[in-house]
Amino acid sequence: AIGMAMIIITGDIDLSIGAILGCVSSFGCVIANLMLNKGVPTAVGVLAVVVFCLVGGTLLGFLNGLFVGKLKLPAFIVTLATQLIFRSVAQYSSRMLDPALKGATANTYRLANGGIRDAMYGFGNGQILKNSLALPITGIIFLLVGFLLIYVTTSTKYGKRLFAIGSNTKAAHMAGINVEWTRVSVFTLAGLLCGVGATLWICQQGAVDPATTGVNNEMFGIAATVLGGIAMSGGKGKLFGVIFGAMSYTLIDKIIAALNVDSLVNNSIKGLILLIAIVIQVLGPQLKNLVAAKKAK
Repeated sequence: AIGMAMIIITGDIDLSIGAILGCVSSFGCVIANLMLNKGVPTAVGVLAVVVFCLVGGTLLGFLNGLFVGKLKLPAFIVTLATQLIFRSVAQYSSRMLDPALKGATANTYRLANGGIRDAMYGFGNGQILKNSLALPITGIIFLLVGFLLIYVTTSTKYGKRLFAIGSNTKAAHMAGINVEWTRVSVFTLAGLLCGVGATLWICQQGAVDPATTGVNNEMFGIAATVLGGIAMSGGKGKLFGVIFGAMSYTLIDKIIAALNVDSLVNNSIKGLILLIAIVIQVLGPQLKNLVAAKKAK
C-alpha cells in the first residue's frame, strides 16, 4: 500500500506488486531450502533469504521503472505485462524445480522443516509484550516503514519531487527535476517494499502458492491509497493517511468475514466501498466549490 501510494503520487500506477510478492516469496523458499540442504548455519540461511527477497523485489521494481521512466511506456500496460510474466515464471518453476528445493511435491513452495523454518516462522508470528498489550512484530515493521517513508515524502527534497511530478510533469522537468530517474526510483522503492512483504509472508506462512499468493494485492494497495486520501490523479494527499487506509480496509475485510457474508459477495462489497471512496474523492471538491459559489452569490 505504501509503495503503491508513492507511485500514485507521481501520477503512475503499478499492477504488478502482488505478482512481485508471489514471485520473490516463491524463490525465497527455494533459497531457504537450498541453504538448509547445504547445512549452513541457521543465521546465515535466514540472512540469505532476507537479502534475496529484498534484492529480488528491488530488481523487479527497477525493471518496471526502466520501462516506465526511461522508455516512457504507459505504467498501466507495463505493469500489467510484468504481472503476468512474474507470476508465470514462479508457477512454471514450481513444476520444473526439484521437490527438495521447493519443499513440496505439489505446485507450491514450502519451507522444509529445520532451523531456518523455525527461526523465520517464530519471527513472523512473534509478538512484543504479552496479553492485551501484545504487538505483532510484523505490524511494528509496517509502522516503522510507514513512518520512515512519511518523513521521506514530507521532509526531504526527494519527497517534494514526487509531488511535483504528480502535479505537473512538465513544470517539474523545467524546474530541474530529473523526472525519468525519479520515476525509476519510485518503482524501485515499491519493489523493495514488495521484497519486505515477501520476507514477512514467508515468515508468517512458511509456504507460498505462486498461483494465489499476492492475487488482488494491487486492488488492496489502491484501495488503501484512495481511502487514505491520495488523489488518483497524482500530486495530492499525505502518506500518513495510507496507514489508516490500509488498516481500515483490513478492518472492513474482517467485519465482512465476521458477518458470515457469502464469499462470492465479499469482493463486491469491498469493490463498492472503493468505488464510493473514489466518487467522494472526485466529486467532493466539485461540490465544495459549487457550495462556495452559491454562498458568494
